[in-house]
Amino acid sequence: MRDPRPDEIDAPIDWSSWYLTDEEDVGESNEQSQIISVLRSVLEQLCRERGWGATYIGSDQFFAWVPGEPLVRVSPDVYLLDDPPPPPLPASWQTWRQGHRPPRFAVEVVSGDDEHPDRWRKDYEEAPEKYAQLGAAELVIFDPEAAAGRARDDHDRVALQIYRRQADGAFVRAHSGRGPAESHELGAWLVVVLEGPVARLRVARDAGGRDLVPTATEEVASLRQELDRLRGR
Repeated sequence: MRDPRPDEIDAPIDWSSWYLTDEEDVGESNEQSQIISVLRSVLEQLCRERGWGATYIGSDQFFAWVPGEPLVRVSPDVYLLDDPPPPPLPASWQTWRQGHRPPRFAVEVVSGDDEHPDRWRKDYEEAPEKYAQLGAAELVIFDPEAAAGRARDDHDRVALQIYRRQADGAFVRAHSGRGPAESHELGAWLVVVLEGPVARLRVARDAGGRDLVPTATEEVASLRQELDRLRGR
């Protein structure tokens, strides 16, 4: 907060630095797609366990929150949305419209490549401010390069950050580090898991991060093993 200059009072806001066009919302890398796929599968399983039948799990749709400025928006890599409107679902969410609301849980997977080595800074610096204004209850920023120890500028980067809405409405960083870290919205813990040279973001039922919620593939494999055991194989 600061005291504005006299010429700033009631001046129109220039939102252009926060515009996110379709062209700027670049496609996911193969590795990012795998991280998102695993996390979505885990969250679907968690929703079944918790009986959250009215919770929609989505990814890569726009959320806008400023009427008249539809390009001021974010595109979560994964999000949970309670009580979505009936199908057909909209192509994007605009929170000033009836039935459209902010996500209660959102994940941004930090991206970057050799052509855009500083792209990670937008996820670190702009994402918390945007999600705070959007009205999200909880934001997770997962940096797989930092988690795997491959990040450039690694002194400025961490594996996992959680921003959380407080009772007074403030949006504060509640965790910065490796984890496990508690997610209030999930009622579970977020865990960084290394699979060889790559990092995945997983969800655990326990604070120690050992009782992982399985993906659909893992659940099927576990059931088959149990069936084989019962059959005496």
